[in-house]
Amino acid sequence: MVKDFFKELSRVLSKHDIETAPPERNALPILINGRSACHVEPSGYMCIFPGDIRSPEASELYHKVAPFSMEVREYLTAIERAPLLEAEALDEDFRLLAEFNGTVLAGRETEYGYMFVTWQRDYKGTGVEDGEYYLDGYAAAKADFAIRSGLVEKQRLFSDAQLLDIYQGINDTFDAGYDLTPTDQKNLIGIQSQIEGLLPDIREQIASLQRVNMEAAQEQSM
Repeated sequence: MVKDFFKELSRVLSKHDIETAPPERNALPILINGRSACHVEPSGYMCIFPGDIRSPEASELYHKVAPFSMEVREYLTAIERAPLLEAEALDEDFRLLAEFNGTVLAGRETEYGYMFVTWQRDYKGTGVEDGEYYLDGYAAAKADFAIRSGLVEKQRLFSDAQLLDIYQGINDTFDAGYDLTPTDQKNLIGIQSQIEGLLPDIREQIASLQRVNMEAAQEQSM
């Protein structure tokens, strides 16, 4: 399990341009410019070794990696412990992660990553239908399962785009210099921290959007 966890976490982090090194001392090194900034333990928790570099960039990377680490650990553990999904006419083996109110959440490893699916049980209850597929989309699959099963009302969930708008709106509020009370500031910072936990790369997304908007403005001015 530990070897699989480090391998999968390295794969996921590489998709977000985060560099890792082969495991050492039973932990996965997370790198900045080839140097170790922090480590991930087999439990999924972050740790700092005595030789890890300390800097604002290293601290930011530490907090950026943590949500990915915990999510990977969660779904690998869930898939390892889950029984096979029993359903007629399925061409591939899926693990049953959750089932409620006729809705199924299942997952399996593929050569391209981990696939998660939500299905509805058919009228006989022996098969599944109306699948929604999420490659490397564990969080999205869980949210879809919660909505389709009726565990959570759709109106209570925000999309990634909506969370991005909320985060940027808070930034704009701070930049505008409004006279906020300490309580207001604390609450807004807390909301941003929650969003960062859901979207670890949100700062990169905002920076990318700002570059696109700046380039568009420059083209219009020519």
